[in-house]
Amino acid sequence: MRLIIPLVVAAVGCTSDPASTGDTDRNTGWTLPEAGVIQLTTRDDVTLVADYHPVDAEGAPAVILLHMIPPSNTRADWPLDFRTALHDQGLTVISVDRRGAGDSGGVASEAYTGTNGKFDVEACAKRLQDDGYGSIAIIAASNGTTSMIDYAAWAGGEGLPEPVGLAFMSGGAYTTAQTPMSSVPKVPALFVYPPEEAAWPQAQASLDPGSWRFEEYAGGAHGTRMFTTSVDAEVRADLLEWIGGVFE
Repeated sequence: MRLIIPLVVAAVGCTSDPASTGDTDRNTGWTLPEAGVIQLTTRDDVTLVADYHPVDAEGAPAVILLHMIPPSNTRADWPLDFRTALHDQGLTVISVDRRGAGDSGGVASEAYTGTNGKFDVEACAKRLQDDGYGSIAIIAASNGTTSMIDYAAWAGGEGLPEPVGLAFMSGGAYTTAQTPMSSVPKVPALFVYPPEEAAWPQAQASLDPGSWRFEEYAGGAHGTRMFTTSVDAEVRADLLEWIGGVFE
């Protein structure tokens, strides 16, 4: 059953650049951030571009979306109606072009090889923190999962916002290029994959702290290509239900 988080939210428009009111909460002084296309700067001075869908509730939970391998994939891989559905559940959403992809600067290979890819996630998390939002979860596709776990394992030691949930859409050997799964915080996780990609997620089952969920979809595809298959509706429903449970 899908959990609808009881927050008052701002409407998301029908484009990837939704407008916001910029209203100020008279009691707290909190201001609803402006929605639409935003720029972020990483600690190593890379300029990233993202679509931002803020909700009108200070302290509301948020989700960061990380696309598949750059430069051939971009934030546009996340369908607008999926981002809208997340927003409608009371979540602020950032869908970022990882370094070297789309409108972002930087070197594409650094998004998933070496130490710098996690800085893209950090820039998103810090923007959410600076804007007054609360707990964050991350949904990542293909080697977006690399940056996701690199950040998750590193954030606590840096005093950065730590993710409370991690979703892996087609995790694989690339996921652990820098960080072993044993180093990832034992937060709720969802593993989404087609049968031909089952080996890697199933190999992680021995590390399950009891809050991980494994969903295999016959007829599915790799990463965000799931959204273009016959199991699209099922995958979306499972992602929305899972993330609702994370913030329950």
